[in-house]
Amino acid sequence: MSALKLLREAGFSELAYQFAAYICRQQQTEDPLVTLTAGLLSETISEGHVCLNLHDFYSLTPAIQEALPESSQWLKQLKNSEVVGQSGEFKPLILTADGLLYLYRYWQSEQQVAKAIQQRLTTTDVLPETAKLQVFMADWQNNLPDIDWQKVAVLSALQRQLCVISGGPGTGKTTVVLKVLQCLQLLESTPRIALAAPTGKAAARLQQAISQHTGEQYAAKTLHRLLGISARFDQGRYSAERPLPVDVLIVDEASMIDINLMAITLKALPLHARLILLGDSDQLASVESGAVLANLCADQPSFSAEFSSWVKHISQIDLPPASNINPLQDSLVKLQHSYRFAAGGQVGQLALAVNQGDAAQVTDLLINQAPSALLEPTTEHIHTQLISGYQSYISAIEQRADTVSCIQAFEQFRVLCAVKQGGQSVYAVNQMMMNLLAKRGWRTAQPFYPGRPIMITQNHYRQNLFNGDIGLILPNVDGELQACFLFGEELRWLPLSRLPAHETVFAMTVHKSQGSEFDHIALLLPEEDSVVLSRELVYTALTRARQTVQILSTQPVLQQAVQRRHQRESGLAKLLMENN
Repeated sequence: MSALKLLREAGFSELAYQFAAYICRQQQTEDPLVTLTAGLLSETISEGHVCLNLHDFYSLTPAIQEALPESSQWLKQLKNSEVVGQSGEFKPLILTADGLLYLYRYWQSEQQVAKAIQQRLTTTDVLPETAKLQVFMADWQNNLPDIDWQKVAVLSALQRQLCVISGGPGTGKTTVVLKVLQCLQLLESTPRIALAAPTGKAAARLQQAISQHTGEQYAAKTLHRLLGISARFDQGRYSAERPLPVDVLIVDEASMIDINLMAITLKALPLHARLILLGDSDQLASVESGAVLANLCADQPSFSAEFSSWVKHISQIDLPPASNINPLQDSLVKLQHSYRFAAGGQVGQLALAVNQGDAAQVTDLLINQAPSALLEPTTEHIHTQLISGYQSYISAIEQRADTVSCIQAFEQFRVLCAVKQGGQSVYAVNQMMMNLLAKRGWRTAQPFYPGRPIMITQNHYRQNLFNGDIGLILPNVDGELQACFLFGEELRWLPLSRLPAHETVFAMTVHKSQGSEFDHIALLLPEEDSVVLSRELVYTALTRARQTVQILSTQPVLQQAVQRRHQRESGLAKLLMENN
């Protein structure tokens, strides 16, 4: 059987098939193994990996696995192919010495990221105005019994050209940004500061949080908009020759940044500028390939004697110094105290157990709730959760409450799904909810009806609406149905004819929920185990909740999800270790 036919019969995506066919045409004499490998690589990248690890690959498709030789023979045949190059060569496929196979673009991006990070780690910029910093730190009282990691994070961000700050929900990442901004204004005359996030929704939340706490208007943009990335400029408008006009770049929700976007960001940043990355390294990785934040946080933070001494001098915090550390560890801070989840609280305990992969503890915590927080994903249970979860919203719409109250009621609860199509999916739940509302007299068969919740699915800069923004269809003061969005305290109305691409959003995927928070969430998992289910997915869903969590899943599926850790193949962590 030919390699292409094997890929087709194995159910590989059309993209993988077409890429394999392209590689087949590029070979003067076709090697079926090279063609097959190209298809495997394309499929692997579509799953979020940056490369294909030839030493650690196993196909779940028996026919594919049988067609693959031992790794040593596999490597030998690939090295002999004219379409496969070694590191530094310009070939469609790049094979590294340690058996990682890349598309050239992904190999190049990974190399660029590693090199740029190395450059930033070799330079520290200790601020001279220590007296001002000492006063600032003394006035900032958190009253924590142990190390105040927020203060350590701020000091690291002020001293380093690269600072990576990781922490779960409620650990104070936004507070760190606020304090860094205050310190920069205190210590530097007119620093050019840019705030960004991977998505429009995350950027808007960052901007809103800062303006609420400071009263100052810092404009936060999507990375794509900041960098000038568009269909015409897919690598952005900035480069080393034409860098971004900034002295400090602060990027929130960094777990959502893929390897190519990180490469473009670092390429655009001037060498003198500070880069401060914030995110939760335990969350789901980016939709596109790579897990850059997780790679940066692969080692535990350890601090040099020099940095520990400086922190002690400025803040009186005793950081235990370590020896034989690499510069990246010295630029990494993990926030460890959650101000949102009280000790012993349901969500905090669950999140910890999930992160530890303790499936038995997760199940015990859920079952011992009163009533049980773990239910079978039956239609009856889903219906019950929809009606009870959205009761405040339903009442607000039916009683014709004011617009702000309707939107706030809807934002209290959300159903999060692992998949978008099929059983126990976003589509299925949205349809269920519309059917339930129709029985109450709602006109859900119409394209637009009072109370319909919508989520924008495409950035629209002219309308200032971004992928992930959520609003309601409601009558305006004239009784005309329009889309209404609440941003902070600002209500924004938009005629239906001017709405960008959107979809109904009683339920949303866990991926789409990143950067959002709700008082209560219901997590719906498929009835059968699936490779899309993982510890990271469950953790991300749980930590969207401020107060309570309900999981609709069988015990075996939930336990398998918690025990499955998705680690994306990449050479970045090793490159960073070798370079440092």
